[in-house]
Amino acid sequence: MTSRARIRRVLALALALLLLPCAAAWADRAAYDRVSAAYANSGGQLDPCSFSQADLEGALAGIPRAFEDVVPDLRRAIEDGIAAHRRGDCRGIEPDGGASATTPTPPTTTPTTPTTPETSATPPAGATPPAGGTPPAGGTPPAATPPAATPSGPTTTPSVEQPGVKRDRTPLIIGAAALGALLVALLLLWGWARMRGWDPTWAARARHAWGEAGYRVTNTWSEFTDWLRLGR
Repeated sequence: MTSRARIRRVLALALALLLLPCAAAWADRAAYDRVSAAYANSGGQLDPCSFSQADLEGALAGIPRAFEDVVPDLRRAIEDGIAAHRRGDCRGIEPDGGASATTPTPPTTTPTTPTTPETSATPPAGATPPAGGTPPAGGTPPAATPPAATPSGPTTTPSVEQPGVKRDRTPLIIGAAALGALLVALLLLWGWARMRGWDPTWAARARHAWGEAGYRVTNTWSEFTDWLRLGR
């Protein structure tokens, strides 16, 4: 195995080590966004069984620094959800990712229409009503029915929204810089050991195994391409 191949592998390993914490941080932030959206849509309530324990733990780890003191109730709700999963309260319940969380609508009441009883004067027995259909002087005309009141429309409660605070990327930058410094130190140590002629037995065995595996893969690929080219 040439030194160029070793350098390629070391660089690939370094790139993977640098991207690993970034990918984990992005996954935790995505879990936090889902949990906080469900918390806001449900009016400040969080159903612990709507998310898995891993999602809640990721959301707890993905809370931005700027939001730690802004929404303490959300952090407390996430911690209570993790505790509920550890107690087994959500055993057998399939998490739906907060899809069942809806904004509660306050009940609306329709006002009843008041009715006024009609009163009429009863003439005494044997009395004849006056001609022309005019009611007697002591009679009370029927009361007019008041118009029905129009019920008011349903009221809506605005959902709780998270304050728009800029994300703090300082921890990611510090972590990437620390990993880069560690990688440079390891490369320097490895180069110094190679210059001193230090070659442990396990390293020689690993190089031989990787070289043999690469040779076999290359040979198999060559045979496969020959088979495709000749049409056999």
